[in-house]
Amino acid sequence: MAATDPVPLRNVLETVIRATHHSFLGREVDPAWMTAFVEELGRRATTQSLTDVVTDFIKIIYTSPEAQTRLLAALGGRGIEPIIAPGLAARPSPLSCIAFGCTPSTAGMLRRGGLRKWAGPFDWMTIPPAAVRDCVVDDFASLLITSEFEPIPPNERPKGSNGYLCRHRRFSDLYGETIFHHYDPTEQAGHASLERAVLRAREAMRGLHGKLLMQVTDETTESQQSFNETCDMLDRLARGAILVTIVMVDGPPSGPFPEMELAQTRGAHRFIRCHTLSRPKGIGFADMLDEVVLLRGALAAPQITSM
Repeated sequence: MAATDPVPLRNVLETVIRATHHSFLGREVDPAWMTAFVEELGRRATTQSLTDVVTDFIKIIYTSPEAQTRLLAALGGRGIEPIIAPGLAARPSPLSCIAFGCTPSTAGMLRRGGLRKWAGPFDWMTIPPAAVRDCVVDDFASLLITSEFEPIPPNERPKGSNGYLCRHRRFSDLYGETIFHHYDPTEQAGHASLERAVLRAREAMRGLHGKLLMQVTDETTESQQSFNETCDMLDRLARGAILVTIVMVDGPPSGPFPEMELAQTRGAHRFIRCHTLSRPKGIGFADMLDEVVLLRGALAAPQITSM
């Protein structure tokens, strides 16, 4: 029996272009653009694999302003809460979500997902995982030492930034930049805000209810060690705590969507490696899909029973 003729490359590319427009833009592709896209993708296919060519094209269409605007409209203009909060409500027992470092994007994602109910001490900070571990060990005492606060002069702050108000000297020297962005604890009002946030965190850590501690940070050679040490401290000092550490790995995902890999488990705790489409930007990620995937990955952590 004779082998069937392979599908012409032009037909494959036209199918991909139409499907991508239907999926992400909800419309037919303009004929002139179809011709231009087919010619350009065909040219690229002479020097790249077809998988790479198609993946790059899907990513271009998905990240376009038109596709992102359509996604926001589909969510009713309310951000990602309609697709995240139901996942928490479906759990068999209550679970509070707490931002546990390491950049303001963690608290920002929880807030937009309808999961952040109160302000914690790490919400609007840049703080390394090892410094978070130390805060668990000494019940946040080191974080509150006023002699360790060092104001950052306005001329030393990143251009155009509203943050970078104060540095925690000890943590910065030991582990890397530890910065307060939302309030300045060298000022009376700022220190009072930090104290209130610490009191809430202490109460939550001592409570018997389940709590998911979400941590998002860049991957380093010390990431897994800090995770393991923090897990040990939480198992000794906190009830019902699930630590989910998500480390962002250098390099883009292999396809058009964020990729997550469960790298380690320690009891209920999870260490996850992730290739994101974008980088943290302010209190979130530049690409909304990164936030959806990270939050859903965190909520997939197992349920534990309060003691």
